[in-house]
Amino acid sequence: MSSSPQPPRSTADEIERKYAATAGQTLPDLSTVSGVASIDSDVVELSAQYFDTADLALLRARITVRRREGGDDAGWHVKLPAGTDTRTELHVPLTDDDSVPPSLLRLLRSVVRDEPVALAALVSTTRARQRLRDADGALLAEVVVDDVTAVRGADDTELHWREIEVELATGDIALLDAVEDRLAAAGITRSPSPSKLHRVLGDLIPPAPRVKGAAGYLREYLDHERHVLALADIAVRRDAVDAVHSMRKAARRLRSAVQTYSHDLNLDTALVGELRWLGQRLSPARDLEVQHERLTGRVAELPVVAFREATRARIDEYFTAKASAARVEAIDTLDSGRYLELLRSLDALIDGLAEPDGREQGGHRPKPAELTRSAETVAGKVAKRVAKVSRTDDPVERDERMHRARKGAKRLRYAIEVISPLHPKRTARALDRFDEFQDLLGEFQDSVVARDHLVDMASEQGHAAESSFGLGILHRIEAEIGEQQAHRVEGAWQRAHRAARRLWT
Repeated sequence: MSSSPQPPRSTADEIERKYAATAGQTLPDLSTVSGVASIDSDVVELSAQYFDTADLALLRARITVRRREGGDDAGWHVKLPAGTDTRTELHVPLTDDDSVPPSLLRLLRSVVRDEPVALAALVSTTRARQRLRDADGALLAEVVVDDVTAVRGADDTELHWREIEVELATGDIALLDAVEDRLAAAGITRSPSPSKLHRVLGDLIPPAPRVKGAAGYLREYLDHERHVLALADIAVRRDAVDAVHSMRKAARRLRSAVQTYSHDLNLDTALVGELRWLGQRLSPARDLEVQHERLTGRVAELPVVAFREATRARIDEYFTAKASAARVEAIDTLDSGRYLELLRSLDALIDGLAEPDGREQGGHRPKPAELTRSAETVAGKVAKRVAKVSRTDDPVERDERMHRARKGAKRLRYAIEVISPLHPKRTARALDRFDEFQDLLGEFQDSVVARDHLVDMASEQGHAAESSFGLGILHRIEAEIGEQQAHRVEGAWQRAHRAARRLWT
């Protein structure tokens, strides 16, 4: 059993904007920007080695790995996309050699796979810095003018350019906008390159294939979720908040899309089973996280104040022990050869969708509108599952039927996401309704799982009567919640189904 990877020594989200500048352009006066009380300046020399695979897998995933010397933050850096103008930067100390530390390679396994990672570019920078401070001396933002010399490893091409970066510290987005206005007035505009490495190597990345029709819709959807899956993998290894949930959701979306449209595009469905396996392996870690938060939040509802502390302590003890084992299982899964083969199969399927006539059933190229028939078929199956919920008085059987309805509803929701370019407005309305329906089903399923955990906790010996009493009360609360959701399911489904039908009628 493998151990959890050691996280980087420090982690920070950086909010930064990058601007193109000519050799003669300099910074305008920023001393009168609102909130800026003083500016201090200096010049530093930086040297960085950037690393990637031969096919630039990291750069294509918008990830950079570098070894930097000089300045205030010498060390190994990994930068991950985290939203508009935002990246998560991970730091580890400098090593004695220039080989990427094994801990970072393991962290990035979902992207680099088992391909060698080697020097991709050398970048030297003369950086003129201006630190914008408020009246108390706190750093609001750092504005730098970088004169850059880069050599790329592929062909020894040498490049020279000037760029400007504005990185937020304690300031807000309004400060970034104010600085950008000053730069724009001086003729300095946003850089088309998101990073220095992209400026050096971006032209070596082949353009994404343009795939039209049904295959194009599916390929774009799968490609996006593949990227989400890879970033979520990294986040799981870092033990980031909500990472397992993000990864399971990406795996579910991929699985549902392939399963729903496999017949239309003649896809190999073996990947469906592998994606289901991945979700099942990650399930314990996610479920425990959700249930721990859910039940500790319920403790406040206990009518006897004196019993709350004992019940909360029992819940914490129970979930902490289980969560540790579940995390080990999740990391073992991500380190396995089977998972790596799953990623390769996913790559092959997505690449195959870009091949002319390579995936059409019997040589027939389906029209995008034909995909709605497959979504309609899934909707029919969900309708039958929902109808069965009210046909039983047995609580155990009802819970199972609700769970099956929930799984079908998720598959239908993701199928609708794939075809959203066909009818954007109708799709948006349908997805809003499905959010409501899935929230109801999710709340019901969480109540079922919560009751199972509460029974497990109560059945263990050696605990105080106060906590047992509290667990019993929580079980009753969760049972009542389940009943409420079960009575609402038919109406919620009708509203969601009515919105979805507009996509194929």
